[in-house]
Parts: sequence; C-alpha cells; structure tokens
Amino acid sequence: MPSPLESPPGTSAPARAALTVLVGGYVFLAVVAGAPDSPLVPPLPPGSDPGWAGSAARGLGLDGLTHGQLTFLSLLLLLVITGAFLVVAREAWRGRVGIRSVAAAALMSLGVAVAAPLLLSRDVYSYAIYGRMPALYDANPYVRVPADFPADAFLPVVSGAWLRTVSLYGPVFTSMSGALVKVFRSPEATVAAFKVLSGVGIALTTAFAAAACRIVRPERVALAVAVVGLNPVVVLHTVGGGHNDALVAAGLSAGLLLALRATRGRRPLRRWALGATLVLTVAALIKIVAAIPLALWVWSVVRRTEPGRRAHVAVEHLAVTGLVAVFAFLPYLQGWSTLRPLSTLSSLQGWASGPGLVARGARSLGEAIGGSGTGDILDVMVSVAFLAIFLLVSLRLLRRALPEGCGDDWGIALLAFALSAPYLIPWYAAWILPFVPLMRDPRLAGVALVVAGVLGVTGVPAEPSGSPALWEGMLLAVHYVAAPAMLAALAATLYLVSGRATSRVSGPAIRRG
Repeated sequence: MPSPLESPPGTSAPARAALTVLVGGYVFLAVVAGAPDSPLVPPLPPGSDPGWAGSAARGLGLDGLTHGQLTFLSLLLLLVITGAFLVVAREAWRGRVGIRSVAAAALMSLGVAVAAPLLLSRDVYSYAIYGRMPALYDANPYVRVPADFPADAFLPVVSGAWLRTVSLYGPVFTSMSGALVKVFRSPEATVAAFKVLSGVGIALTTAFAAAACRIVRPERVALAVAVVGLNPVVVLHTVGGGHNDALVAAGLSAGLLLALRATRGRRPLRRWALGATLVLTVAALIKIVAAIPLALWVWSVVRRTEPGRRAHVAVEHLAVTGLVAVFAFLPYLQGWSTLRPLSTLSSLQGWASGPGLVARGARSLGEAIGGSGTGDILDVMVSVAFLAIFLLVSLRLLRRALPEGCGDDWGIALLAFALSAPYLIPWYAAWILPFVPLMRDPRLAGVALVVAGVLGVTGVPAEPSGSPALWEGMLLAVHYVAAPAMLAALAATLYLVSGRATSRVSGPAIRRG
C-alpha cells in the first residue's frame, strides 16, 4: 500500500497562507498561556511553572496585560486560528493542499501544543491522582476517591467536582496512568508525560486516518491530515489539555484501518477483522464510547459472513472482547464497585450539550410546577428521549451495516451519540474527526466540522478565579449559544441520516485464514 505521504498535489496560495497562520497562531497562543494570570491555563501543581512560554510572554510584554485583556487576545487568536483552519479544510476538500505541507504543519502544531503549558482543563490532574492510587498508595481508584489522599501533590489542583468521585476511566487507561506516574513522579514531569502521550495519540490518529483514506478515499488524504492534526479543538483542547481522548481516537482510527484491510487485498483477512475487534476493545477500555463502533463492527462482520458460519464468527469476536476485558479489569475487581462508574456516566450533564440544556429547562419547569420530584422526573424523561433518538440512529445503521462501510457508519454513530449525550465537552470531538473524510454525505461531514468548530472556541477563560464576570459570560455563551447550536446539529444529523440509503452494493465476504 502506498504511503499516505506520497504524490501530493500542489498547495494553493490561500492554503499556504492559512497553514502559516495556523502554526504561527498556535505558537502565539502557547506564549499567551505563559503570561501571568493567563485565561488559557488552569492552576498549576506546586513547584510547576510555564517554562519557556513564561519567558517568551515576558519578552513580549504580555506580563503587563490584565486578565481581561489576555482573555480578549486569546479569543481573538482562537477565532483567527479557526478561520485559518476552515480555509485549509476547504482547500483540502477541493484537492488544493499538498499532503507533505499539511502533514508538516500538523506535526509542528502538535509539537507546540505538547510543549505549551497545560491548556484549558484540569483533567490531567485527575488522571494523575487516579493513577497514583494503585501505583503509590496500593488503593483501588474504582473504590477510593481523590479526597481520601489529602497529602497527594495533585489534590490541591484537582477539580472540586471530582474530589469525591471514583474514577470514570477504563481499566486500560488506569493501568497506563499507574505506569506513567511510577516513572514520572514529580507533578511537572507527570503533566508533561500525559501531554506527550496525548500528542503521540493524535499523531498516530492522523497517520491512521490518512492511511484509511488512502484505501477508500485517496483524494481526501490531505483532508484527513488537516481535519485531525490541525483542528483547533484537537490541537488546543485535546493535546493542549493532555486528554486521554487522544488515545481513544488512536484506537478508533487504528481499528478503522484494520477493518478496512479486512475487506481488501489478496491475503487471508480473518486476522485483520479480529485485530480490529481487539483494538476497538482496548479503546473501549480507555473510554466506553468506543464500544459503539465495536458493536457496529462485530455486527457487520457477522452479517457479512456466510449464514452457516455466523455463530462461529460471532463467538470468535465476542471471545476476543471478553478475554481482553477480563484481563484489563482483573487488577481492580472488587465486586460491583468496579463497574459502578459506568452507571455514574449517565448522570453527568452540562457544558455544550443540547440535551443537557433541554434537561435543565425541563427540571426547572418541573420544580416550578410540582417541586423537586417533578423536576427529577422530567429531567429523566428528557434524557431517556434523547437516548431513544440515538438508539433509533443506531438501529438504522445496524440494518445496513457492512464491513466496507465502517468508516461512514462509525462516524455517524459517534456524531449522533455525542449530540444526544447529556454531557458534551470540546475534546470529545477527537472521537469523531478521524471519520469525517470517510463520510459519504458531505453534508454530514460539514455538520461534524461545525460541531468541532463551535466546541473549539469554548472554554476561555479556563477558570473563574481571574475574572468571575468573564467566566459567567463564557458559561452563558456555552449554555445558550453553543448548546442550541448542538441541538440544531443533532436535528440536521437526524434529517440527513433519515434520508440516506439503507443498503449498499454487496461486496465479498470476509475471508478466513
């Protein structure tokens, strides 16, 4: 298979200018993050400092700006970067971007995000303390909570919402976190290690997405690199914040590549199909959301198999999933407590979620009519209604699912899930973006890019302490501008999916090795 970096077309002048603005903008934002009282960074752990970005900020005189001025500057830069990204995406869609140019810009941008101070989120601190529980304290993070370890260096900077919450992350990520904090023990080194891990995850995601496009949509390889590796929501939020969603995205895109290999070529392909199941299972054991493509994949493989062998193939794939899950959970098994976090996920509400906005409104209406009990009932009813919407989309995808269409199906399912969920934050876009270039309907790809774009400009300022008024203004914009936009995106997705063909041209069965 040719490398996804071979034979690029030329890069247009608008694309070259936009790539320059993107990389330069990411560097400048990293410097702004180094300024004192920057709106882009959460509180740093004891003994940490912004490093080179702080020196650069002082050199440019940014240390003389107020929190409000830095917030305005950050938002302006974010809008400029988003505009430049849209130019690159448009030119890549039209085939006017060279793959080498966009890949080089993506690598530089990801490198800047890794080297920058921690951006826009405290989640890394939760990763660290949950990893330190088994690694340093011999405690189970699915049973104990961060507040149980008052002397831990990360406790002062862990978000207050998670101080008394058990880990919601999968056992594979918990084990990775434990291994990481054993090697990188200081808070500063730990944060840097998680950011490097996130950067590597997105770099791999970019490469896997490009390779997948090379198989089925070779004209969109440059678009795949841009949509993942240059996207502001990925570079600034996912990698800048060191989020484990980068690892989920890497697992999903690796599973996609293996799945596409399972439908093509002359070699026996059963191993590729099982490999895709294995990789998707590992991704689901980082964050449960990857179970959605996993279910679609296994179903599509069984559906494509000859009727007499379907039960055998189903058992093979379910055995792979079950064995990996058992081995991943073994170090943490402690009765039902180990699985309790999965039920906790359904109770999270907020940020830019459209369903979360509707649920809050329903709760307020119910409380006004009949008290808190009525509010609770209406809240649950709204959440169930949006879950039903997602299930209807999933059923439609299951009815037509075939292995060769996995990129399109997985992307639609993840987009529908994100827009139907009661909790939607910027770095969740990393799950969806690798599949955007493979979507058969360009309008759905456009919806996904709009969702990522809206999410990408939220979250500044990162903390309320610098200016409570600016923080409240940002939250109002998220809840009453971004969240309604997500509802509109969900409506558009449902409309487009409902009008799509329910079947595909038959292809060859997956061959056995």
